[in-house]
Amino acid sequence: MNSNALRSVLVIALRDPLEAMRVAAGITVFGHRAELVFAHGPLEVVPAVEALAELLDLADISPRSLHDDDEVPGISDGDFHALFESVDFVINV
Repeated sequence: MNSNALRSVLVIALRDPLEAMRVAAGITVFGHRAELVFAHGPLEVVPAVEALAELLDLADISPRSLHDDDEVPGISDGDFHALFESVDFVINV
């Protein structure tokens, strides 16, 4: 792989959703494409989450959740598997 090539990265929020949101947004700074999936459970909306949600919006990242969540659209197991297989790298946070 060319070291200068743009990559697609899946960030999976397993333990720390706030850090996962920061990591996903940061990946886009260099032009890479980031996908974010929350796998830890429903996202609690607190001021820090709201601020990072704005950052994700600026980075053109639409997070999804593996769990029922009123705040984040869901992703089916099949779609998650397809996404997992389609990216260049996966980061678990």
